Formats: sequence, C-alpha cells, structure tokens
Amino acid sequence: MARSTRLMAELKRQLKKQGITYRVLADELDLSESAIKQMFASDNMSLKRMDAICALLKLDISDLVIMSDTQDAQLEGLSIPQETELVNNRHLLLVAYCVVNHWTFDNIIARYNLTEPELILELAKLDKMKLIELLPGNRIKPLIASNFNWHPDGPIEHFFRTQVQSAFFDSNFDEDGCLRLVKNGDLSLVARKQLVDRLETVGQLFDDTNRQERKLNTNERQGTTMVLAIRNWQFEAFTSLERD
Repeated sequence: MARSTRLMAELKRQLKKQGITYRVLADELDLSESAIKQMFASDNMSLKRMDAICALLKLDISDLVIMSDTQDAQLEGLSIPQETELVNNRHLLLVAYCVVNHWTFDNIIARYNLTEPELILELAKLDKMKLIELLPGNRIKPLIASNFNWHPDGPIEHFFRTQVQSAFFDSNFDEDGCLRLVKNGDLSLVARKQLVDRLETVGQLFDDTNRQERKLNTNERQGTTMVLAIRNWQFEAFTSLERD
C-alpha cells in the first residue's frame, strides 16, 4: 500500500476515533460535505488540507506517519521459545525494549555500552523474530501491532513478576511526575468491570502519549513504567549497561 493511501486510511481512523463526522469536518474547513466525501473517496488530498485536518485532530502529520506505520505492523506476540530467548539474553532484551520505543541505532550506541557489531547482532536476532525490520544503513523499523502482548503466564510475564515488579514498587513515589494511587472499598462486579474499562482507557492514553513523545530526543525522555502507579524507573539490568 502506498504511503499516501496509508496516511488517508489513518486519517479516517483518527476522525472516527475522535467522533468527527464528515459534516463536522466540512463545517470546520468551510467546505461542502460532498467535497469532503469525494476527497476521502479518491484518496486525493493536498498536504495543506491534510495539515488542517491534523490540526483539528490535535496531531502533527509526523504523528499520522507513525500511526500509519504502526497499523502496518502484524506481529501480535512472540512464541514461548522466543520469549525465553529474550529473557535469557540481557543485551537482546535491552535492544528489544529500545526498538519497541523507536530508538535509532545511534541512540542505542550513544546510551549503552554496546559496540556496533554487538548491536547489529542483536538487531539481526530481532529481525529474525519479526519484531523489527533491519533496513540498509542500520535503520530500524518496528513491526509490532497495536495489540501486541506477552503470553499471560509466559517467560516475559514470569520475568516481570520475579525480577521487575518488586523493584518497581520499592519506592515512596514522591518525585515529580510519580504517583502510587491506592484505594479501598466494597464494589460490585459490575462496578469493577466499569473501572477496568476506564483503566484500559488510561492504558491507551499512555500508549498515545508514548507515541507522541517519540518526536523528542532520547536524552529528553526517561524510562517510564505504569502499573496503576507511575514513576521514572528503569530495570537495573538495563541501567548497568549504560555508558559512563
């Protein structure tokens, strides 16, 4: 599918997601509704018009490009042996974390104590797993679907419970941008399900924010984990690999 067609398809998805109809869009752009429909039906739109619609959606065109690339991704999960390979190789797990968060080759080399041949080796493994596509010039294209997830009781989940979870919560969460919210009460199953739906919306907000933040330089971002709590934190096995 051509890049322009993918962008138009993503534009339609974002309009639907935000509840903006063609009629509303026509009013905002001072066009007829039929003109809007024709524009989308023909997949023919000027860059200036696309920029105006993105402004209405509170997005940049660069956001649209990232989201359309994400929609192309097909990988929804790894096999158990692949998850095992990740947790048994600290370098591979680190590089997987970086590329999932859209770090470039140079970003990874600058931050972590890996040589170029070592990094290429790990990227080649991730390419074989179909987590990424390693392109000429050591460019990295993530190939992860928006609904990508780990096996519920697989190696990654076990690794999180045994080596990551306790370290994450070993904090008083009193720094700026950190929160641990604990509430207690007697709730029905219906009420709990309603809260779960709202919390999943918060999870989607985290994903959307993470995607928007990719425009920043890596030195402006910190590893951030949210499990009904949020703080700047990164796995010690990763920080131990950082360059001095």
